[in-house]
Order: sequence, then C-alpha cells, then structure tokens
Amino acid sequence: MKSAQKARLKIRTCMGIGLIILMGSQAVSVGAQERNEKLRSFEADRQDCLSGKSGQALAPCMKEAKAAFAQRPNATPAVSPEQLQRNSVMRCESLTGDERTACKERMHGEGTVSGSIAGGGLLRELTTTNSAPHSAQKSP
Repeated sequence: MKSAQKARLKIRTCMGIGLIILMGSQAVSVGAQERNEKLRSFEADRQDCLSGKSGQALAPCMKEAKAAFAQRPNATPAVSPEQLQRNSVMRCESLTGDERTACKERMHGEGTVSGSIAGGGLLRELTTTNSAPHSAQKSP
C-alpha cells in the first residue's frame, strides 16, 4: 500500500471515529432533554391529581398519570434547518487543510452515507483521487 493511500485510510478512520464520538455525545444530550420534558409533563399531571384539579379520586388519577407517562412519546426539541447546518459544519472546525475541506464536503451531502441513527450512527464517506506529480526517471 502506498504511503498516500495509508495516510488517506488513517485520516478516514480517525474522522469516522471522531464523527461517532460527536454523534454519541449529541444523542446523549438530546435523550436527556427528551426525558426531562417527559418528566416535567408527568410531574404536572401528578400535581393536578394531588391538588384535586383533575376531578378524579387520587388513586385512579395517579394510575392514569403513570399510564400517560409510559405512553407519552419523547419530545423532540425544535431545531431549525439552519441550526442543523451550522452544527454539521462545526464538526469540521477542529480539522485543518484538506481534511477540513473534505469534511465540509461530506457535511454538504457529497460522497456516500451509510448506516442509521437507530443503528448507532451515520458514516459519511467521500473518496477523492489525488494525482501525484511524476518524477523523471533516468534510464541506466
């Protein structure tokens, strides 16, 4: 394997690992926000039961509040498409030179994307071909 190919493979591997780490940390943050919203809603239902605002007896009201909590879909914070675009490009800021350029190209949709968020993350891959200048060889 040529040294340029080895370097590209190493860069691609490092970038893939970095992307997975970033996506994982963001997923943890979003998951915590969703749980907090779900808990706030349950707590409001619970307070309505305890204060008598629900108009039900305490035991059935609490049972209903718990059932609603279990069935309530997780809230998803509203994020604008512009913010999502800014976030995707920010992932590239720690890189330099050609690596940063290739990262931004991948974030703008160039290359291929495989995997899924549910499956653990997306892998974005962009293959570029660089031609090295030919050196003049002397004949013996």
